[in-house]
Amino acid sequence: MELNSIEQIQNYFLEREANFMTKLEKKKIRFSKSGTFVFSIFLIMISTFIKCNYHYYVEKNISENAPIPNLPKVKITYIGFRPYETEITKSSAETRVYTANLVYPDRTVFKFQNGVYASDLKAVGYRKDVSSDKVKKFVQDYLNEVKESGVLELTYVTSVEKKGEERIFKLKDIGTDYYVLGIHTPAFQTPKHFGSSVIQLFSSVFSVLSFGLIPSYASLQAGTEIKIYDKNLNQLTSMKYDHGYSVLGAIWASSVPEECSRMKCNSLKQVSSPPKFVYQEYGPQFESDIVSFIQTQFPFRK
Repeated sequence: MELNSIEQIQNYFLEREANFMTKLEKKKIRFSKSGTFVFSIFLIMISTFIKCNYHYYVEKNISENAPIPNLPKVKITYIGFRPYETEITKSSAETRVYTANLVYPDRTVFKFQNGVYASDLKAVGYRKDVSSDKVKKFVQDYLNEVKESGVLELTYVTSVEKKGEERIFKLKDIGTDYYVLGIHTPAFQTPKHFGSSVIQLFSSVFSVLSFGLIPSYASLQAGTEIKIYDKNLNQLTSMKYDHGYSVLGAIWASSVPEECSRMKCNSLKQVSSPPKFVYQEYGPQFESDIVSFIQTQFPFRK
């Protein structure tokens, strides 16, 4: 029996949930009702931040006009490069549980000059020369990072066949030379370090007390890991990028990007995920490095 539906494949990974359910997927926030005073402060904060604009400072590592070489004879397949979105999955009087899921069909890099996304390809069968264990490791490595919401992404390149109690992992034949896997971090918006948390806390308090005249400030983490595999799922390299960003919020601040006016991109919400545009600026840098690495591989080696 072959497990072709997303629901069936999810059932397999749910059996492993206890092994990889970490803070990346769920984060408990304790919320207590402590009387009228706290509620009044909360109302003041809401009325203040509704009027605030947010200016995001995101660095670019490469000029958007920098030329990227064409590799017409190489077939590159991209997997991942999706942002997260946070939602409340459980709520009670004492506890809220937040879950960060990958967003479909959003991509942080809409299109690459060389290659296409796996979701845009059609398989012509299965690769019989790639072992089940190797495919299983590839699947587990990805899900250990992005959790259950990554199952749909994996159905574009893999499937699971059940034979009795055994499960056979199979790689779809999509005629590619390289797989490029992109994973963004963190799933939840996170200060760069403890000092950043302190600055964010106190600047938020003073911003509220000044009704948005004193700016709030946050210095936050953002990163990307790109893994390149050959056509047989042998990992060739891993590239890591640190592109942290900062946010200033005030009633007088300019909105950058434009959609971040009037709290629409509020980085100071209790729990949220980094916005997609934080990673979008790095598309040219990602592809430049990917192409440079592939050019060092056979048959491009000089």
